[in-house]
Amino acid sequence: MIEVLDTLIPDAIQRRLFPGAVVLIARDGQIVYHAAYGSTMYEDPGSQPVRLETIYDIASLTKMFTATVALQLLDAGMLSLDDPVQRYLPDLCTDEVTIRHLLTHTSGIELRLSSLRDQSPDAIWAAIYQREPAHPPGTLVSYVNISTLLLGAVIEAIAHHSLDHVIQELISTPLRLQQTGFCPPAERRPHIAPSEDDIHWRGGLVHGRVNDDSAHALGGVAGHAGLFSTATDLWCFVQMWLDDGTYQGKRLLQSATVAQATQIQTAGLAFVPPYGGSPDTPFYAGLGWMIDRPNIMGHAPAGSYGHTGFTGPTMIAVPAQRLAVIMLSNRTYPHRPRLPVHHATTAALVDAALQA
Repeated sequence: MIEVLDTLIPDAIQRRLFPGAVVLIARDGQIVYHAAYGSTMYEDPGSQPVRLETIYDIASLTKMFTATVALQLLDAGMLSLDDPVQRYLPDLCTDEVTIRHLLTHTSGIELRLSSLRDQSPDAIWAAIYQREPAHPPGTLVSYVNISTLLLGAVIEAIAHHSLDHVIQELISTPLRLQQTGFCPPAERRPHIAPSEDDIHWRGGLVHGRVNDDSAHALGGVAGHAGLFSTATDLWCFVQMWLDDGTYQGKRLLQSATVAQATQIQTAGLAFVPPYGGSPDTPFYAGLGWMIDRPNIMGHAPAGSYGHTGFTGPTMIAVPAQRLAVIMLSNRTYPHRPRLPVHHATTAALVDAALQA
């Protein structure tokens, strides 16, 4: 495995898929491989060598932290999967969309949030709440940011606290995540890999600030994007899921909830291929998790689950082998590529880990 990875990742860097990366592989709750490659930027005087604890913008991996909190509220009896979202967000114009729809990307609400990036937070939320479903809820799987953004707002309405506070209290603290959070303080910036050089809208280097356009416009904290983290912290998060909702003797999720969340919830539904997906490969969703996606999971056996993020992060769990695979990169530096060509590298990484 080591020989494969020590060729695979440097080759991807040489092809400029990303300037650097951190890879972590764990089996049976123990790290078996942890390595840092490349640099935080390409040929730039401010670039630093990537280290094991380099912090990355984890983009849509944020969605799984939001989903996990929602499931914790479910376990606590504070919400139900079939509750209408409008019960918690009365300004939402439809009463047909449920919590289950948000978690499975079947809400039917279609809205490109980046199109609202120049508007105020109030105007963004007004546009979201006024958006009618484009498809009957529960009939089509369409991976969109708006579902998890709304889920984050539901959490805030129930908890009467900001989403960053709730994630810190319910996930980061019990898992002892040291470098995971929204809007990282300035003293962490030297340890963060920049995500983009956006001279046109952001005025230069996007460094220690969320890359996602709408999350940035909303102040850096959103249900679908905004978290920064390390490979080590993400392994602790994935390991909690692999360990049936527990971490070092503490239970964060009920066993039945873990089982439900990591099983396909959208079998038989029509789907829109997600970013980088193929129309020939069904997009299966659990409750938050992506299930059985060969374009990022390689030949992982059925029942594997994971998530990807636009800036380049991936976390994958293979329960059949008690395997966790984490890869962090800043593939959006210096400019956002059109296609997620790094997914092939991720799939090859998983295949190498499966053979170890």
